[in-house]
Amino acid sequence: MRTDTRGLLGSIKETFLQFLETVPDAMVLSDRNGRIVLVNTNTEKLFGYGRSELLGKKVEVLMPARFRTRHRRHRVAYYANPGIRPMGVGRDLSGCRKDGSEFPVEINLSPVEIGGNSFVWSTIRNVEERDLSIAQLRMALKQLRVMGGLISVCAWCKRIRDERGSWQELDRYLASHSETRVTHGMCEDCMQKLDPGYTPV
Repeated sequence: MRTDTRGLLGSIKETFLQFLETVPDAMVLSDRNGRIVLVNTNTEKLFGYGRSELLGKKVEVLMPARFRTRHRRHRVAYYANPGIRPMGVGRDLSGCRKDGSEFPVEINLSPVEIGGNSFVWSTIRNVEERDLSIAQLRMALKQLRVMGGLISVCAWCKRIRDERGSWQELDRYLASHSETRVTHGMCEDCMQKLDPGYTPV
């Protein structure tokens, strides 16, 4: 039984293209001149371009204009020594949408040879939410350090002195430095002082 090689290759190609559409990141295939030859749907969603607007364009269209000249030099250097590696190690990278808005990205590069020609896969991930989460975590840790340090409390009115030197009501201070919310009640000792006949429940 002969194997239909052409049919098999066509099936593999179709399966691969279907797989490409399931990848959660933007996937961009570019040639050694930096021209885009293939993208997936998530590339369109992430950058706001239609597929036809990207094919044939230089990959630099997906980054802010101020980085494009430098990236062209880096692209040439990468082709001289291609390998699987993250792009821009130690630097903050930004993508640029069709509307001009920018967002932080992570990019991984993978060289591939197709039909004797060299290409590069760029896997692009939007890390905007991750960076926001990190910033929120840093703020929370900073607030914890404030809460864990020495806090000055007025011996008379029980107000708290904040890091700017202002005296705040306890409720307001806690609300501005944590997610704690205060409800008011009376402890048993105070109830007995106000009402000597009070019997704890």
